[in-house]
Amino acid sequence: MFSFLNQFTKFEKCILLVIVAIYSHNLFLDVMAVDAAQYASISAEMSKTNSYLEVKEFGTDYLDKPPLLFWLSSMSISLFGVTNIAYKLPSFLFLLFSLYALYRFCVLYYDTKVAKNAVLILGTTQSYFLMTNDVRTDALLTSSVIISCWFFAEYFTYRKFKNLLFASIFIGLAMLAKGPIGIVTILFPIGIHLIYKKQWKQILSFQWLFVGLIVALVLFPMSYGLYHQFDLQPEKITHGIKGQKGLYFYYWLQSFGRITGESVWNNNTPWHFFIGTSLWDFFPWFFMLLFALYYKTKSLFFNKEESTEIISFIGFTCLFFFLSLSKYKLPHYVFVTFPFAAILVADYWSKISLKNIGKWIIVNTSLGYVVLLLLIIYPILFFKENYVIVIFLVLLQVTLLFFFKNKFENLIIKCISPIIVLNLFMSFIFYPKLVTFQSDAMAAKWLKENHPLEKVAIYNKPSHLFNFYLQNPFTNVVTKEDLHKNNKKTWLYIHEEDLKDIEKLNLKIISKKAFKQYRITILKLNFLLESKRKEVLNYRYLIQIDK
Repeated sequence: MFSFLNQFTKFEKCILLVIVAIYSHNLFLDVMAVDAAQYASISAEMSKTNSYLEVKEFGTDYLDKPPLLFWLSSMSISLFGVTNIAYKLPSFLFLLFSLYALYRFCVLYYDTKVAKNAVLILGTTQSYFLMTNDVRTDALLTSSVIISCWFFAEYFTYRKFKNLLFASIFIGLAMLAKGPIGIVTILFPIGIHLIYKKQWKQILSFQWLFVGLIVALVLFPMSYGLYHQFDLQPEKITHGIKGQKGLYFYYWLQSFGRITGESVWNNNTPWHFFIGTSLWDFFPWFFMLLFALYYKTKSLFFNKEESTEIISFIGFTCLFFFLSLSKYKLPHYVFVTFPFAAILVADYWSKISLKNIGKWIIVNTSLGYVVLLLLIIYPILFFKENYVIVIFLVLLQVTLLFFFKNKFENLIIKCISPIIVLNLFMSFIFYPKLVTFQSDAMAAKWLKENHPLEKVAIYNKPSHLFNFYLQNPFTNVVTKEDLHKNNKKTWLYIHEEDLKDIEKLNLKIISKKAFKQYRITILKLNFLLESKRKEVLNYRYLIQIDK
């Protein structure tokens, strides 16, 4: 499997090593609220209860995301304990495998140069760095899609049965990761490719019955659990709705209902929402992607050149369009199209002249200067610490900007260096500081370290992060009435707005510790600027109470 690395130069291997080092360090960073914290908490709860077929959240029925992430992460937690790395490890391994699959897919249709560049491009997109840190369902979906497409391409090339089997399994895993969108993102580009190549025997073959059977077998455990948890119990009230049908929810409403309008989820995002978010999520390759799309469209429809494959073109353009039709959009929904985008960019890169490559070097060098400026102003305006690491990164960026010049083999490094240095900064400096403003996690870790055996409860509102880092998915949630009956010393985790109500009760507050709170997934300038930060911070407290 690792023999493909022999095709990379020493420079390229160094880049891959740094990429994997950043991915690996991201595994140790704290889980972020809201989605990743919820999924980590559910995974930890599943590990405790072994309730794999019926997913629970705080002990109640959960009906939202398919269970693959919970299954894999809960098994990892059972092996390695309730830790950041245990929750993130399965997604990390899937992402690494997806880069290998991308290489193997590309060498079937292109030369090794395109394959190598596609791996370097996808591996350095901001989305891949994000998916190893803020772990949601998208890492599993994105990986399963490109892996399945690779196995299908292998099957159509060599006609080996095992490739069709694995392609089918990964369709099922893609659906277990995020629902029916998984099968659409695989079979739609594969189907259009077969039509484009006029491979009618492949299209009309009985092999698709086998694919359907394997996919059904992979989906059976989830379907069985949904049927027993919801469909057989119509009296249940889930999310305020009586008689929710689990099978209908997963196989239609959750995905297609957002396009048809049947789903209640609607955040009123414009049709061009993903174009704006991809500017960051596909950074630093977004502008090159626009030219790659223009080049590919022109060659296919105007120059009438036959392409070796159009899976990547259809996989990006059509899926990007379909996702843009959804009435509820979040930036990470479009990550699944990025492996296809990386192929388009790599193909474009291989066909443009050295003169045009030089123009892109200028663009990316400009981005390098922006990164250098960010590193310089960071300890001045934002967080005044980590000077040693910041100085090292400044020197590294200066070296990359001024000493890798005029050599063709260094051109890819000139393009990649800004995102590498940026994510070294984010992984080792920015994110470690940022997560200290997640009060739920900080409070739970402080309590676990200093008072691990003492009684603890949460006031009014349950917390995924607090439960995860306390390593107790069943932390008691109490109300004001419960506190009246309390007759033992108890640590109480409480929001700032509720603290005054507690202080009015006839309770003795033995000790109190404050924790800074900010929603770090929605950053604003007033928070980032040290001079303004106090204006936007909230506080949450751990108080020890007694009668």
